[in-house]
Amino acid sequence: MEQRINLKKLLTKIGLLGILMTFTQCATSQKIDKTAPVELNSPYFQKWVSGIQGGGQGFMLYFPIDKESDVVLHTAYFYGKKIDLQFNQKEAVYRGKYTDPQSVKRDLIMSGDTKDEYGNKAPETEEKIPFDLKDGECILAYSKAGKEGYFRLDELPEKELKAYPMQVRPRQ
Repeated sequence: MEQRINLKKLLTKIGLLGILMTFTQCATSQKIDKTAPVELNSPYFQKWVSGIQGGGQGFMLYFPIDKESDVVLHTAYFYGKKIDLQFNQKEAVYRGKYTDPQSVKRDLIMSGDTKDEYGNKAPETEEKIPFDLKDGECILAYSKAGKEGYFRLDELPEKELKAYPMQVRPRQ
């Protein structure tokens, strides 16, 4: 009788493990297209740094396309980060901006009374992306005719750093 209960427990655990592995495989095995579904006209990325301390730093992604494309780019995965893309109709370019959360000065209230610290925000955590990327490699998520897909850029070229100078306000 005891052997039958142990066998039943073992089979249940194996079954649950199998189901768990199936769902894990589905979540991490996105099919990546070998060719881009849209013509990209010299895509690149550019690091940026704010001109004021605590103003942040990060990088911008640029994906110029033909204006007549039926493909919508919505997310880029680059340097282990997930970056949402926005389309600029006038310039026919998708842009994405990443700001390193560690580089932005946050206002924290430190007090012996916990009520005073109520307005403090928790530190931002970045989600782990579902891809293993090499340096300079980028994966773009897109939709075309209602279908979602991914394609890979083996090397996204870098343009020179863009430093944003500190704004000096005129005296009044």
